Amino acid sequence: MNFKFRHFSLIYFKEDKQINIQSQDFSKFVHEDFVLKFLLEADEDKNSTIYIVELMPKYPIQLVHFSIDIDTDYSNTFGVFANGFQSWTESRVYYKDDVIKPAKKFIKGLAYTYGDYNFVNYKKHQGCIHSWNYTYIKQEKYKINLLASLNESSAYTLFEHDMQNNSLHISKEIEDKQIDEKFELLHFVHIEDREDFAFQNFAFIKSFKPLKVQPSIGWTSWYNYYTKIDEKIILDNLENFTQNNIPISIFQIDDGWQKAVGDWLNIQPKFKNGMQFISDKIKSKNITAGLWLAPFACEKNSFIYREKQDWILKDKTGKLVKIGYNPMWSGWFYALDFFNEELRSYLRKVFDTVLNEWHFDLVKLDFLYGTASIPQHGKSRGEVMHLVMNFLRECVGDKKILGCGVPLSAAQDTTDFCRIGPDIHLSWEFKLLKMLNARERLSTYSAIHNTISRRHLNKLGFINDPDVFMLRKEKNNLSFQEQYSLLLANLLFGDLLFTSDDISKYNTETLFLYKSIFPLVEKESVLVQQEKEFYQIHFNIDDKYYLALINTSNHDKIYKLPNGSFFDNVTQNTLKGNKSITIPKHGSKCLFRINATPFTLVGSKGHFFCGVEVNNIFISGGILEIEWNNKLVNKPIVYYRIPISYEVSLSENTHLESRTEDADFAIIALSPK
Repeated sequence: MNFKFRHFSLIYFKEDKQINIQSQDFSKFVHEDFVLKFLLEADEDKNSTIYIVELMPKYPIQLVHFSIDIDTDYSNTFGVFANGFQSWTESRVYYKDDVIKPAKKFIKGLAYTYGDYNFVNYKKHQGCIHSWNYTYIKQEKYKINLLASLNESSAYTLFEHDMQNNSLHISKEIEDKQIDEKFELLHFVHIEDREDFAFQNFAFIKSFKPLKVQPSIGWTSWYNYYTKIDEKIILDNLENFTQNNIPISIFQIDDGWQKAVGDWLNIQPKFKNGMQFISDKIKSKNITAGLWLAPFACEKNSFIYREKQDWILKDKTGKLVKIGYNPMWSGWFYALDFFNEELRSYLRKVFDTVLNEWHFDLVKLDFLYGTASIPQHGKSRGEVMHLVMNFLRECVGDKKILGCGVPLSAAQDTTDFCRIGPDIHLSWEFKLLKMLNARERLSTYSAIHNTISRRHLNKLGFINDPDVFMLRKEKNNLSFQEQYSLLLANLLFGDLLFTSDDISKYNTETLFLYKSIFPLVEKESVLVQQEKEFYQIHFNIDDKYYLALINTSNHDKIYKLPNGSFFDNVTQNTLKGNKSITIPKHGSKCLFRINATPFTLVGSKGHFFCGVEVNNIFISGGILEIEWNNKLVNKPIVYYRIPISYEVSLSENTHLESRTEDADFAIIALSPK
């Protein structure tokens, strides 16, 4: 894909005078106030080109805006990915007839606090979409043009596509940034390759820190009990996993343990034995103990609001900066001022107490966008956010951080896990907020799209947390099809799997399905085909091939299977290829492809992904040997096909459950002894 650089624009203040510069000179631009250098580095081995723009001021200046306009060709484009501003912002592939709409103005006081509505000009005509930090343009045969910033620590990078007019606008969000020395205005890479290779090359060029955590399964209190938690609820749910011999690795207490948001050292009386008592109970079961905090937020009921309003962030007019409204708290809540030293000392004490006195191993840190919602002290929003995240990492040390409600570039290399989507809703969609264009709304539909669309970020500076799945029937309006779609997307593209269900209320069938997600397995050679709201996902686990189909639309989808035979892990039925099947609205299927050989695995029951129950199956000297996967929680059954005339004996570790025959083949059902 060709890019033709048209011109650049620079706006800045010098001694209270605004100066606007525009030029087509991309060599070396010399001005009486500054020098601009445009650098290019090409690497044919990685199909990449790196672009760098350096600004060397001759005098102190205050930046307002920098951008580059590029002519490109979207005529053969199969969609453009738009990364939302923070964890919860809607992120997906958009098409030439799409428009990203801002939240409705009459909910400005509510929705505008969460996103980029106050500082991005949302274009109204079709094909105009904007993306933060990175974006990609889809081509045919899984090929993409990836554009990704390599330096967000000084300011965020914004990519704005106009697919109708073949124009790309790249800008730096540098409002109020003050500089007096060399400053990197722009630093991004363009990679043209198959999407998996493109992101591999980006990761190599960016050089993220090695991860210190592993993919994990856990439990969190929020999506069942919300703020109505107490010591008994927490300990009862913990005991559920012990009684069912389920090896979760994280148990996280969410909002509701503190007296008020901001009062992190004041515990609710309903936790009568204190937080150390609970964390020690969790850790005694060899489970990581996690605790929720919103370190840079406070509500009206907090001691901070009553006694320490100098800790609260204020805008240029001196008004307290609101960053949201929560009816489960005391209404409006406010951002705290990171640059207040007394506040930082308080937070250091909070983290020392939580991690060292109460013995928690993980903190979920929420609503982090708020403290960097406005430029401050001559620093851009992006620079403030990166300073905040580095401070939090310093406070937490070697313990684990789960980031939430945070611009993702700042979370890379500072968190261990990070939310990549919005809170799910107890229905498929929060229809009112959808109608009002709230891009950070609670939404199961949006959560699934974010999980699939941001899949490439997994293990690039953090492990993806796609938010919870739920399988319960009570306090839930999701159908089984919708629950299954959510679970499937999370298992495919997230490596932190949480639920909030009370698993003691599961019936036998639901408990079996829940146990089937253990252990988490690595998916390889993942390729995603997307047609608007329908996804075809091809992937491998070891030497086994799978096809997942996810239909997020409000209409049934007719899909013609490829040639071959497939096993459906829900219905436990075999499907013949080259025939059409129906994927209902909001529904999904995960199909295992059956080999055409006479001796082969044709299906299984025990793990979510068919065939994971065994590490190897082979026949030697007429004896069928199975190496069973000993990490399973469920007792598995596998179905193996052999020629009907073939006499086979079983090894000592395997039991014959049943045998069925047709004209040519027998299917034997096997389980471990």
